[in-house]
Amino acid sequence: MKSSCLLLVILFLFSGALPTKAGNTPPSCVLTYPHNNAYYQTGKDIHIRVYASDKGGTFDAGSVTKVVFMANDEPIHEAAAHQAHIYHYVWENVPAGTYRLTATATDEQGLSFTSAGVWLTVGEEEPVQKGISAGKGKYLGNIISFRGPERDYLKYWNGVTAENGAKWGSIARTPDQENWRDADMAYDFARVNNLMYRYHALAWGSQYPEWIKELSPESFQEALEGYMADVAERYPFTDQVDVLNEQLREHAEGTQYFRDKLGGTGTTGYDWQIWIFEKARAYFPDSKLVLNDYGLENDPTAITEMLGLVAVLRDRGLIDGFGSQAHYFNVDQMAANPATLKQRIDLMASGGVPVYITELDLKGSAQDEASQEASYKSVFPVFWEHPAVAGITLWGTIEGQTWASGTGIFNNDGSKRAAMRWLESYMTGQVNVGYPHVGVEAPEATSLLVNGEFDLGTTGWSLQNNSGASSVMEVVGGAGLSGQQALRVCPQNAGSEGWHIQVRQGVPIEAGTRYEIELQARADQARSIDIAVQRDSNPYTTFYQSTLQLGTTTETYKLSFTADVSDAQTALKFYLGNDPACVYLDAVEMSDGRVTSDKVTVLDDEGFSVWPNPFNEGFQVVLTRQEAALLQLFNLQGQLVLETLVEGSYNAENIALPAGVYLLKIIQNNQVYTRKLVRY
Repeated sequence: MKSSCLLLVILFLFSGALPTKAGNTPPSCVLTYPHNNAYYQTGKDIHIRVYASDKGGTFDAGSVTKVVFMANDEPIHEAAAHQAHIYHYVWENVPAGTYRLTATATDEQGLSFTSAGVWLTVGEEEPVQKGISAGKGKYLGNIISFRGPERDYLKYWNGVTAENGAKWGSIARTPDQENWRDADMAYDFARVNNLMYRYHALAWGSQYPEWIKELSPESFQEALEGYMADVAERYPFTDQVDVLNEQLREHAEGTQYFRDKLGGTGTTGYDWQIWIFEKARAYFPDSKLVLNDYGLENDPTAITEMLGLVAVLRDRGLIDGFGSQAHYFNVDQMAANPATLKQRIDLMASGGVPVYITELDLKGSAQDEASQEASYKSVFPVFWEHPAVAGITLWGTIEGQTWASGTGIFNNDGSKRAAMRWLESYMTGQVNVGYPHVGVEAPEATSLLVNGEFDLGTTGWSLQNNSGASSVMEVVGGAGLSGQQALRVCPQNAGSEGWHIQVRQGVPIEAGTRYEIELQARADQARSIDIAVQRDSNPYTTFYQSTLQLGTTTETYKLSFTADVSDAQTALKFYLGNDPACVYLDAVEMSDGRVTSDKVTVLDDEGFSVWPNPFNEGFQVVLTRQEAALLQLFNLQGQLVLETLVEGSYNAENIALPAGVYLLKIIQNNQVYTRKLVRY
């Protein structure tokens, strides 16, 4: 790790990172598209966008005279014209290969600056389209928590940030024992799926290891630099790095440790911040360096204060992005005056680097679904359509699992809240410019689980050892199960009960739904394991459990059960204790059998069929018997929301119902038939 330091410093010194003329700030030059680890098909065109400006430093602003686009250090295009500081080039008919893109901007005094690099791959396969912003010009990302990515992540989002797993305090709770699990999970998901990945965050005065408090300044600097080196080596395709997070208001005593142990304010007034960014530029020559903070949109004084640090970093060529978290507590109030919000983004952009919206969430003024939708309608277009904003990351999706109650845009049963339905509609209405992530449509997930093939390592799965038991979980090849990878769990101290060792993944269940579970498994020696669906918190109610007899050859197991209750806190669990033999699992799927295509008819023996289910704008009911029937639709509160007499068939079109779960009743010949319907 340390041996690579000299090379990185050399790259730093010769990358245009320092001004070469006194009294002149170098121009900024940032590749905002494509992102690191992007994938394209051979022979297709690649859109390249560069944000370059000569404003934002401590010296008088000048002008950029040209931007040179380069691939593997060879010029491929030169541009002088721009729109709002954006220089655009379409690289046509690109052959297969691996490319490192850069760009160099030159100002009217001849001072140049070269961007951080962006790595991309061009291959034979057609790329898979990802996210609702596919083709709309910018990434729209989200977080991945310790629970792992939701099963439809790729349907909605095309950028990744680890919620807490990549913070120094989460990784290095003790100086000699590190936990990279959650950080690896988020990065690996982004890497395998060619998504934009943001590292959040290198230095933050709120979540840091407690043991740094006792270090001398020299030891503190060595520890922080070592952490940066580990991150850079572990996650080479990081597109953006939150180098310094929330330093503006000096989080309690935490920021003071960074400031005091990194040299204080010094002669520049910003010496300690400059130290962090200098080290980051050395270790991350192919990542964009971002200064990230909160509470900015409603506080122009805070923006101006932040721009003071941006200016000294711009002088030194050490910053590539102005990060604004855009949380509900300061942005919801801007919904009443979007024009003022635009002015605040203009002020952020005066720093001369792209603006990244890094942690967006909204509740709405009344903190209910309708006002949340109103906030999204008012403020999201201001962010999205601003030319300086290079991308947006939302801070969570599922209500009850986000950091702040009321900020979810999905209900915990998986249905969409009004804000999410509006967001999809808004994105659909945007002009298709051909990037990002345009390709074949991603197949809809059929399993409720993520990474059941373990192609993403242990992403989505966790191992729990109870009552003194211990075990090791790892992904291995050549295990003789489905695909190239399988999960192996080896008990070291097997314990006395099966539940003492658990492999699990969270998955909610809904009352009345039939679930199908399928997997492949074997063991080093014949043994049994249990599979269960259980509430993953007190009182740990078990809703389903079955015993599987494993042999030394691979077998496929299929199970099913019908849930009696709805519970959003359940998990699928394998109980592997009470036996020392290693167990291998693969091709694990759990499905609920719901129809997701509007071309498929669901017939049953109850006298009617209904499709699609889930539905959006409407559904159709067809009676399979000739007699007329009374149709009734109830919400989960038992309120009647639709009632009509049906003869033959009935089309419920454009019905004004909120997203959620409903109970459909058909009353025919004094018999009552029911079906659960879901509107998304």
